[in-house]
Amino acid sequence: MPRVHINAEKYAVADFQQEIRRQQGHYDLMSVRALAGAIGLPHTTLNPKLKEPHKLTVEDLRKIVPVIHPNIGVLLTLLGYSRQEIKKFKEETNNEQP
Repeated sequence: MPRVHINAEKYAVADFQQEIRRQQGHYDLMSVRALAGAIGLPHTTLNPKLKEPHKLTVEDLRKIVPVIHPNIGVLLTLLGYSRQEIKKFKEETNNEQP
């Protein structure tokens, strides 16, 4: 069933949470405690932020991204970018690489 624009934020949050869990498995950081230790945050701080990603700060994302390398499209969707903007970004990025 296609996703409706009304629920876009809810789906973006769910996709982000799923991407974080998927990448945790890929990098053997299965628990929130292990991920928190890898990025240098207390697990008591990270866990609520992962449950409600709108509480994540830019600094938190700067710590998470280098450790687990989530899909850039998922992050951009969470930040409110449209599919067209993400596609354009990916095309521009691919054209810039040698």
